[in-house]
Amino acid sequence: MSELRVNKIIPKDGLSSDSWGGGIVQISYGSYDGSALSITSNTDIVSATITPKSSSSKILVDVRLRALLDGSGGQWYAGVKRSIGGATAVWISGQGDNSNAGHEHGRYAWAMISSDHRHGGCFQFARDLPATTSQCTYTLAAGPWGSASGALRVNRQSGDQERQGAQIVLYEVSA
Repeated sequence: MSELRVNKIIPKDGLSSDSWGGGIVQISYGSYDGSALSITSNTDIVSATITPKSSSSKILVDVRLRALLDGSGGQWYAGVKRSIGGATAVWISGQGDNSNAGHEHGRYAWAMISSDHRHGGCFQFARDLPATTSQCTYTLAAGPWGSASGALRVNRQSGDQERQGAQIVLYEVSA
């Protein structure tokens, strides 16, 4: 049996001007599988860890969050923090350049109307550039934004006990 090992994947004709990666090097996954989580303040929900093979790699962070609001409504946020080698976590932006441009502290506003609606969100933080080969931990967090009230509940929607209401997938992409 043969084995192919690479630390970089680049198309033979090079990358097009609108692309930013050559190939997926590795994937890491995390999900919240616990009982119903009731969020009333800034809360870390689920984390996943990846150790880039190359410091020039980019990390694509793909997040899925399904939740139900128990309460009168309001606006909530969902966002992703990154820590390198156990250092203090920093919010990363959805713009992929670590500048937090366009989103307050790298968080997305998420409107919740009332408790009779199920809500979900899928968003990606493309092109995080950790510039390291140290272990990186990405954490999905959510909380109230402004005057939000009630409780945001993960793994509990319309009376059923579901699992994996929050997921995070990390893709290391060669530069």
